[in-house]
Amino acid sequence: MVSIQQSAINLEVIMSENFALLPHEYPDTSKMILEDDTPLDSFINEKQQRLLTTVFYSGAETGINVPFLVAANVGLFPHVRHKGIVPDVFLSLNITGSEEWWERNVRSYLFWEFGKSPDVVIEIVSPTSGNELDSKLTDYAELRIPYYVVYDPLRKLGATLLRVFQLQGSSYIPKNDAWFPDVNLGLTLWNGSFENINATWLRWCDVDGNVIKTGDELAVEKNAEISQKNAQIKQALLLAVEMGLKLRFGDAGIEMLSDISVINDLKLLEAIASQIPNITSIDELRKLF
Repeated sequence: MVSIQQSAINLEVIMSENFALLPHEYPDTSKMILEDDTPLDSFINEKQQRLLTTVFYSGAETGINVPFLVAANVGLFPHVRHKGIVPDVFLSLNITGSEEWWERNVRSYLFWEFGKSPDVVIEIVSPTSGNELDSKLTDYAELRIPYYVVYDPLRKLGATLLRVFQLQGSSYIPKNDAWFPDVNLGLTLWNGSFENINATWLRWCDVDGNVIKTGDELAVEKNAEISQKNAQIKQALLLAVEMGLKLRFGDAGIEMLSDISVINDLKLLEAIASQIPNITSIDELRKLF
């Protein structure tokens, strides 16, 4: 087994070389255990992980304009002799692998493939804690990951829901906020419904604390805006129809307004409003709709 000291030395060697490896220099990973069949802890944890990852690929405005990777339950390997560690979620910016890593069938986050360690790792404490405040603090510090976040929704580790650590030197120190300036993103606790479950969720946010909205949330907002705009257009068309009916047919025409007002087809309403000056009777008006 490789000692912690040797592991740190190996990592420093990789760091010092800036991960500048040519394809023929990549270590042999054929005997590395890159994945296993360990199940997720719970549906809630799975949803939380998905909320933190899919938002980056759903058309949301994250403000990230550089190559990045965000993933859940993917192993991190600084070198081939490292047994690997699997955070619940990680985010890595300015990666160098582009899409070539996919073509090379890279199944885990191999530091020498992507050129750097992740920027943020997140652990979600399950009903059975996994040393989030003990060995993992040391493990992630050894990997030189700038920010380490522990979200404890069930308060298994104490009264604090969210703990954030920042790397200083070779170890982590507590951070009094969840804003990551180098990433230009932060994390916040949000009370609301995700996939029909009302709970407190951990979400990415901007510098003002506004959550980064998912694709579904953006779609709902867009549909609401369209509905509001259509309602305004319908109101204006009905007003035009009312004025036209009153001028053309008096009170008899106004009586038709209740039948016309239930029409939601804006093109039909527009056609009715434009044709009223040309029709000669109420029966002719009825034929329009």
